[in-house]
Amino acid sequence: MKKTKILALAFAALALGACSNEDVVDSQSGAQWNAEGQGYINLAINLPTQPTSRANDNFDDGTPEEYDVKDATLILFADDVVNSAYSLNLNFSPEGTSTDNITTTAKITQQINKISSTDIEALVVLNNNGMFTVENADLKVNGASMKGKSLGELNGAVNAQIGNNTWTGNGFLMSNAVLATAQGGATDPAAATTVTLVPIDATKIYSTATEANLKPAANIYVERAVSKVTLIASDGTTTDGTQFAYTIDGWTLDNTNNSSKLVRTADNFNTWKSYFSNAATLTDKYRFVGSALVGQNIAGTENYYRVYWGEDYNYTDATAGSFTTVGGQTVADASLNTNVDGTVARYCFENTSNLAEMLEENMTRVIVKATFNNGADFYLVDKDKNNMWTLAQVQQEVAARLINEPSFNAWAKQNLKDNKTTLTESDFTVTLSTAAGVCTVASIALTEEGQAKLKEGVSLKDNAVALANGEITIAKYANGESYYSVWVNHFGKYGTPWDVNETTAPAEGNIYPGGDANYLGRWGMLRNNWYEINVNSIMGIGDPTVAEVTGETIDKKDSYIAVSINILSWAKRVQDADL
Repeated sequence: MKKTKILALAFAALALGACSNEDVVDSQSGAQWNAEGQGYINLAINLPTQPTSRANDNFDDGTPEEYDVKDATLILFADDVVNSAYSLNLNFSPEGTSTDNITTTAKITQQINKISSTDIEALVVLNNNGMFTVENADLKVNGASMKGKSLGELNGAVNAQIGNNTWTGNGFLMSNAVLATAQGGATDPAAATTVTLVPIDATKIYSTATEANLKPAANIYVERAVSKVTLIASDGTTTDGTQFAYTIDGWTLDNTNNSSKLVRTADNFNTWKSYFSNAATLTDKYRFVGSALVGQNIAGTENYYRVYWGEDYNYTDATAGSFTTVGGQTVADASLNTNVDGTVARYCFENTSNLAEMLEENMTRVIVKATFNNGADFYLVDKDKNNMWTLAQVQQEVAARLINEPSFNAWAKQNLKDNKTTLTESDFTVTLSTAAGVCTVASIALTEEGQAKLKEGVSLKDNAVALANGEITIAKYANGESYYSVWVNHFGKYGTPWDVNETTAPAEGNIYPGGDANYLGRWGMLRNNWYEINVNSIMGIGDPTVAEVTGETIDKKDSYIAVSINILSWAKRVQDADL
C-alpha cells in the first residue's frame, strides 16, 4: 500500500542575491558571472520512486522517515576533481508529483563561485550524517580539504571516517544514483553508458537568481546509501515430519559490511551490463539495468534507467575485519528485531562481490531465532534432529557408550571384583559442559555403588572422559533456542535461477555453470534496495548457536535453498525462505 508522504521533498527556488548590471560573460565557457565573481544555477533534485511489475523494477515508497531531509550539500567537480561545495538552504514546499521510484522533485537555485573550467559536474548529498563539513565553499572530511580530490579519493576519505556511523542516524544519507542511458530488462543495454556525477551546462550559469530560476541547469537523481531489510514470519510446527512446535523470537542482520562509499560505483559496467542467465523461462533477462524509465537529463535528450549492481570496497578482496559477525554465539533478545510482520526494518551498508568471492564469509545474512521445547533446554545426539533429548537421557547415553567402548570394556573386565559383576549406566555420574552449542563430557565419576564393584584400590580408568567424548556428539540447545541463517540474495531466483532444471544443472565441482553471465549478483545487497524476506516454514531444528560463516559457496549441490527477494524504491526484493 502506498504511503502518504508527510514531508514534501521539494526545494523552493531561492532568490539569493540582488541583480547586478555589471554582469560578466565568460567567453570561454558561456557562463554569466556577476561583478563579484559569482553566478547562480538551478537544480532539480529527484529523490528515490516509479511503478512497474518487473522483478528488478518493483518499487515501494517506504516510510516518511526514509524521505526526511535534514541537510543538503552541493559538491561541484571541475575537470574531474572537487572544486567547491555549498550547504543548500532547506526551504521545503509542496512541488512535483509523487510516484513510486523518484518520489518528488526538489528544486533549488544556488549561488556558486566562479569556475573557469567548462567541465563542471554536480554531486548532491542529503543527510551527510557528519561525514564532512562545508566551510567557505570548501569541502572538508575530518578537517582535511577535499579540493582537487577525485571522486574515488573523496569516497576513500569518507569511508575512513565511518567508524560506528550507520548513515541513518540523522536522516538517511543519499547521494547521486548510478543511472544507465539505455533500457535493460527485455532489451540488451549494450549501448548504455552510466551517469553518476551530473554535467552542468555552463551556459545555464547566470548572473542573477531570477534568470537561473527560469532555466534549470541539471536534473540530479539521488538514492539512499544503505540497504533495507524486513522479515515476515510466524509461529508454527516443523515440516520435516517431526512436527516440533516453535515460536519465532526475532531476527537480526549478520556478517554486515563495515565499509562503504559515499557514492556508488560501477566501474566495470561495460563488462557485466549485458549478462543474462541461460534460463529459458526468463523474459526480462538483462538483469543489471532496469526497464522502467527513471527520468531524463535537463535537455530531455537522454533517458535514464536504474543500474542494479555496483562494486563495494570488498568486491574482489575482503580483508580481515571487513565484516561484523556473531557466528558461534547466541543472540540476546535485546539484540533482536522482534517485529516479524515486515513493518520494522533494519539497515546496513551494501555488500556486493564478484562471483569468485561470492562465499558465505563475504555475504550478509539474516539470522532468525526460534524457540522449541517451550523454552526448556534440550539436546541433540549425533546430529540427529528428529529426536530431542533431556539432560538425564544424554547422561545415561554417555555412560552406556562408555561401557561399550572396546578399551574401556576390556579394562572393566580386568578390574571388576568378579566375572559375575557388571557396570551399568546408573554406576556413573556424568557432567556435561554448560554452554549452548557443541557440548562435551566435562567429567565422569563412579557412584559409591559403582566404585564398590571394582577391585580394591582400583579407580576409574584415567582417560574415561576422552573415551566418552570420542563415542558421542552432543549439541545443547539452551532455553530451547535455535538459529537459522538466511543469506540475502540480490537477483535470486528471478534473475539468476539455480536448480536442477537449469539448462546446465549445477553439479559438484561446477556449482555455477556458465559463470558470471548466469550468476553474478545472485547473492549480495545493493544500496537503495529493500529486501523483504518471507519465512514460509521451518523444516526442522536449526543450530544451537549462530553458525560460523565459511569459505564455501552459499549454494550447495546437496542443499538447494528456497529463497526469493523483491526490490522496492527502495527497489524492493522479496525473498521466500524455508528454513
